[in-house]
Amino acid sequence: MTRLERLRDKANSLPLQPGIYIMENAEGEVIYVGKSKKLKNRVSQYFRGGHKDYKTQRMVSAVYDFDVIIVDSEIEALTLEN
Repeated sequence: MTRLERLRDKANSLPLQPGIYIMENAEGEVIYVGKSKKLKNRVSQYFRGGHKDYKTQRMVSAVYDFDVIIVDSEIEALTLEN
């Protein structure tokens, strides 16, 4: 299984709940933190490919793993992201 397939499978197993996601590189360094109303939908978008934005393409190519923190509301996710 490739890195991208592994990440895609992990993203597809996420719940449709609000939360934040923390993207990490191979060294375990945090390279991006984002929030979402529906984690599964948002995080899986990154690993489908076809990004027109160079910045997003570059970030996704550096992602080795990600973690999520599930919260009760989008407001809580926004607060935690900040």
